[in-house]
Parts: sequence; structure tokens; C-alpha cells
Amino acid sequence: MRALIVLLLLAVLPARAAMDITRELEAPEHLVPGQPVTVVVTYWTDTWFNPPPEWPDFKIENGSLLATRLPNQLLTRQKNGTSWSGIRMERQVSAWDQGLLRLPALEITLSSPGQPPVTVPLPELKKEVVWPEGVKQPDRFLPAASLEMTQKITQFNAGNDSTLHAGDVVERTVTVKAVGILANQVPQLLYAIPGTGTQRLTPVNTLLKSGRGDVQGAQRVERLRYLPSQAGTITLPPIKLRWWDTAHRQWQTAELPGASFNVAGARAAGSESVLRGTTGEDKWHLALSVAAIALVALIIWFTRRLLWRSLNYLRHVWRRFWDPVQLPDLSPTKRGK
Repeated sequence: MRALIVLLLLAVLPARAAMDITRELEAPEHLVPGQPVTVVVTYWTDTWFNPPPEWPDFKIENGSLLATRLPNQLLTRQKNGTSWSGIRMERQVSAWDQGLLRLPALEITLSSPGQPPVTVPLPELKKEVVWPEGVKQPDRFLPAASLEMTQKITQFNAGNDSTLHAGDVVERTVTVKAVGILANQVPQLLYAIPGTGTQRLTPVNTLLKSGRGDVQGAQRVERLRYLPSQAGTITLPPIKLRWWDTAHRQWQTAELPGASFNVAGARAAGSESVLRGTTGEDKWHLALSVAAIALVALIIWFTRRLLWRSLNYLRHVWRRFWDPVQLPDLSPTKRGK
């Protein structure tokens, strides 16, 4: 009987959940400044997570934690005959300069309702960061696993012909698509040229993701409009982008060809007004005005009797308000009698 009571007490006691946390730095053997690497934090438990784990706060030396969040992953493992469930969290880190990218050691306290807190020590993580040979401008240094650069040149004419005149527009769009970079690492590629004004449009940055949502790289689209102001020739220069191939550890150069355009004189004055006059908008405005007038006339015709009675009533009220009212004679007329 006593043994049965002990077994029942053991059965109703709350389970003591085991908790653990690990931290890893996934980086290539040769790391250069500005190259994103991955920091992995994994929470482990042999029961369930309550509350859900969050990204821990820890210090990073000679680097910064990037804002882009990567999707979490669910993991399982066997340890000492026990099944563990895990949540893997990933973030990207980028080193600032040559030296050590260092994540100091720290202790993290894990808590769960009904369980005592568990303090887990995380060891120090560090990785050597070295500039490659031949770096000329550190502020324009672009490390990437692969890179592709394309362009599109579009001509906009005010007239119906294909001739470029002063006052027309030439738009150049350059797209850089690379793996293992951040979009803001791509330097400015398009600049003004002599003989034209320019209009710079806001660059468009997007992330390149895999099928399950992992961030693989970035794409940057830069656009600049050239506005020739006089007759002559405008020449768009070729573009060269020097970048460091982190996969093969060598310098690469992406190139785009330039283009030349002959610019004729400005079009005759008033031609734009003629073009605007042939758009057909005035005809639509006239038709809408005629339709509105006809609709108002029909409404007046079908409500003419009501309108006439209303007019007579208002006229009567108006006359009653302004007509003088005769008051009785209050002073005695035969005072002497």
C-alpha cells in the first residue's frame, strides 16, 4: 500500500523540463571586412517551450548585427537517450575592419513556468578578419560570392519621330544582383556628364531569397535621367565595378558598355501644345458639359409645376414681410369736446 502511494505521488509531481542553449558562428575560412556571416542561436528543451524563446542580447566587437531577420527552423536531437526539440534562430553579422570579429562569452538564464531558472554559459566566439591584397578604396570595397551587372538605356522623345532633340530624355538603368552582399554596399555607379542636366531617381533595393525564405544576397537598381540641353553628341561612359570574389578569393571586374547619342536642336516652339491639343480631352470635356446642361433642363421641365408653386409661395411670403401694416389711430381726435 505504501509503495502504491509513493508511485501515485511520483506520477502527479510536475515534470522537470531540461533546457539548454547553444551559439555558433558560421563563417568561411578567409573572412574579409563587410562580408556577412551567420550567427546561430539554438534553444533546446526535452518538453516544450513556454514562453517562446527570443533572440538574446549580446555584445559584438568589431562588427554589428544586421537588421534582416532570417526564418527560424525547428530541430530535433538525441542526447543521453533523451529526445530534444530545438528552435534555431539565425542572424547575419558583418565585420567593420581588419582584426577580430569577437562575440564575448556570456551567461543566459532560461526560465519556464513552474520550473526553476537555468543558467547556461556560452563560450567566446571569434574569427579573424583580413583585408585582401590590392584594396585601393576601403569605402568602395565590395565582397560577394557572385555578381551580375546589367543595364537598360531608354530614349524618351516629345515628338513622334525617333530623333533625339534637345529637351528629350535618355534614361539609364543599371541593375546589380549579387550573392552574399548587402544592397547598401554597392557604390554609386551613375554620374552626370558634360552637356546635360540630370535627374537621379531613388535607388530600389531588394533582398534575394531562397525558396524557404533564407536571404542569399541583394539587388540594387539605380536610375539616372540625362537631359540634353543643346544640339551635339552625348556619350554615356562605360561602367566598371571591381569586386572581391569571396568564393575564389580573387578580384573580378564587372563591365557595361557605354553609348553615344546625336542630339538635334530643340523642336519648334508650340509643338508640344499641338500634341496636347490632339489628345481628344477637349472633346470629352465638351460632351460632358452638354450632357450636364441637358440633364438640368430635363429636371426643370418635369418639375415645372412644383417650381412654379414654390416661386409663388416665396413671392407671397416676401410681400407679406415688406408690406406696411395699418395701425389704429391711438390719439383722440375730439380732445376739445
